[in-house]
Amino acid sequence: MVSPAGMAAEDGRGAVMPIKSKHPCNYRGCRELTTERYCPEHKRQTERAYDAQRGTSTERGYDSQWSRVRELKLAMNPICESGLCYDHIAVLVHHKDRNPKNNRFDNLESLCQECHNKEHEHERWKCKYK
Repeated sequence: MVSPAGMAAEDGRGAVMPIKSKHPCNYRGCRELTTERYCPEHKRQTERAYDAQRGTSTERGYDSQWSRVRELKLAMNPICESGLCYDHIAVLVHHKDRNPKNNRFDNLESLCQECHNKEHEHERWKCKYK
């Protein structure tokens, strides 16, 4: 709920939260105001470009052996192991060292989608042109 001044909102528990101010979209030449990094149109466009340059799962090093290891890990640990949540069902298996060929069980952790996204959010926008 927005306050009468339009400066804050309640979070449902009575706490007042500030509203993000709008700024121009970060896409070059776009003047659309948004509270996120990109306006909705350019967010979809940059996500499609990112997915296209990423390559297929096979190109990234995941094969049939990985599929078997992944299924086994999720069967052994079906609840998210991140420590950030305690009751979410794990749907992904994460390589702690980021090496898709290192399938040792001490290098793997079962994660829910939300925790996996948090784990990788800084990598999504990392500059590839160093």
